[in-house]
Amino acid sequence: MSSGFDEIVRKNEPTSDRIVDKTHGYIVINNRNAIAMKSTLENSITQGIIKQMAGPLIFSARSAVRDLDSTNDLTFLRIGTKKFEYLIAPEEDFTIVVLQ
Repeated sequence: MSSGFDEIVRKNEPTSDRIVDKTHGYIVINNRNAIAMKSTLENSITQGIIKQMAGPLIFSARSAVRDLDSTNDLTFLRIGTKKFEYLIAPEEDFTIVVLQ
């Protein structure tokens, strides 16, 4: 884990604690190597979310936004299912996925 990423996680610890209290959990994914840098979910769920959402889904959504307006970019994605709501915030170096 890079020192810059460590600092981001440490500075946002109070926010992440509030997220855990009000949701089912969250994952912080390192975009460079598609691994969970921090997760409050079971490993199998974490890996499934990384495999299905962190890569292909975000890539497709970002591509759709840029196709509509080449000067625009994806900043937030909300997916509602029967069981959960996935809140996805892709950044340049990392992606945060919250299950609500």
